[in-house]
Amino acid sequence: MENKLEKIVSWAKRRGFVMPSSEIYGGISGIYDFGPYGVALKNNLKKLWWKKFVEERDDIVGIESAILMNKKVWQASGHEKGFHDS
Repeated sequence: MENKLEKIVSWAKRRGFVMPSSEIYGGISGIYDFGPYGVALKNNLKKLWWKKFVEERDDIVGIESAILMNKKVWQASGHEKGFHDS
């Protein structure tokens, strides 16, 4: 499995889908930036997902919110008790 993943990542880097983040400064292991084709692919997938799961449903309302939130939001949603970073 590792060999297949390495081949996919290598292909994606050669073709301009992704590139190692901060590569010229030594990079960060496992973190990638999107190249031109990667951005286009990501945007197309996001549009398709949004259409299927938001626009085509009457019982869903789409929102986009910040990742950084007041601690009370994480407490109210149960994330603080249910998830532990270790």
